[in-house]
Amino acid sequence: MSKLIFFDIDGTLVDFSMHIPDSTLEGLRLARANGHKIAICTGRPYTNIYPFLLDFGFDGVVASAGAHIQYQDQKIYHSVLETKKLVILAGLFRRHGAAYFFQGYSGRFVSKPDSLVMDEVLSDGDSAKKLREGMILCEAPEQMEDMECGVYFRSDVVIEQMQEEADAATEGYFCLTGCSFGTDIVYSGEITKKGVNKATGMQRLLEAMGMTQKDSVAFGDGSNDFEMIEFANQGIVMGNGIPKLKECGDYVTTAIDQDGIWNGLKHLKLI
Repeated sequence: MSKLIFFDIDGTLVDFSMHIPDSTLEGLRLARANGHKIAICTGRPYTNIYPFLLDFGFDGVVASAGAHIQYQDQKIYHSVLETKKLVILAGLFRRHGAAYFFQGYSGRFVSKPDSLVMDEVLSDGDSAKKLREGMILCEAPEQMEDMECGVYFRSDVVIEQMQEEADAATEGYFCLTGCSFGTDIVYSGEITKKGVNKATGMQRLLEAMGMTQKDSVAFGDGSNDFEMIEFANQGIVMGNGIPKLKECGDYVTTAIDQDGIWNGLKHLKLI
């Protein structure tokens, strides 16, 4: 029976040097040759997905952690964050000394002072450099239209406290999770709209393709992959994944640089 296999990008398909293992590419090709469908499922906005991945020809894309969904080159779902709520959240970040940026299909926006913080936080790795280079400087990122998600850095409080304060200030509008890139998942986090996540995006894409949850497989590694791994009928966690995610998965494969995708697909007998 044909499966729809969802793949996170950073730390799953692509390492933090912007490299995709040859075994991963071969695994993807063989899975498709065996009649399975493949999809990207990422926290990145659609326009920030590596071009070489889009050129590979995935059957669908869940971007911005479920806020933007593409199927057969058509956008089938799009959710944006309310500007008024973003302004409130930005004020909360400033009170806690956090730098931040917001992003959507139109680009990724950051203030100049916060871009300097990003230079410090994301100093290593080709993917971090690429992320910084693509930023658009503006005075108030929270005022930009059609933002889908965002990231904040170096708060003086842990994510759990930031979430509580954000809930109180915005009536539970946002969901904050630990960063899926960099080394800090405690004082730095990713911003999405509550009720919109990778799992809801997976469900919408499955429905568009005439498939069900039972047909789903997912590969992930980071803190924004919990919903994805838990929703999938078979959730596979990379060997380089965070410990808590490994506890939620159905199977832990090897690390990305140890043929993790290939070995996971072989374990499931999809290739």
